[in-house]
Amino acid sequence: MCDLLWSDPQPINGRSPSKRGVGCQFGPDVTSKWCETNGIEYVVRSHEVKPEGYEMHHNGQCFTVFSAPNYCDQMNNKGAFITITGDNLTPRFTPFDAVPHPKLPPMAYANSLFGFN
Repeated sequence: MCDLLWSDPQPINGRSPSKRGVGCQFGPDVTSKWCETNGIEYVVRSHEVKPEGYEMHHNGQCFTVFSAPNYCDQMNNKGAFITITGDNLTPRFTPFDAVPHPKLPPMAYANSLFGFN
């Protein structure tokens, strides 16, 4: 399960070392077998920047949702969230853009947490 949730989907079958140097990449065959074994329709994962904030993989059995727009203030990606309601398990994605930062130095809001005023 950790490999599936913390690693990245790839378009070809099988598993391979991750292009990011940690975890692995897994193909549509891995996703399909895991979903079948566990009696689920699809997997929703995160931890990978996507330009539109989300992406569908493996014939709709794997979705990546990334909720941090303009990641690290330099990626220019959208963020997104997923909505699944009631008995209808069809995922609905809502992308959104980053908003401007307040004119404060980084971590200024946390100074009081560390005893600084």
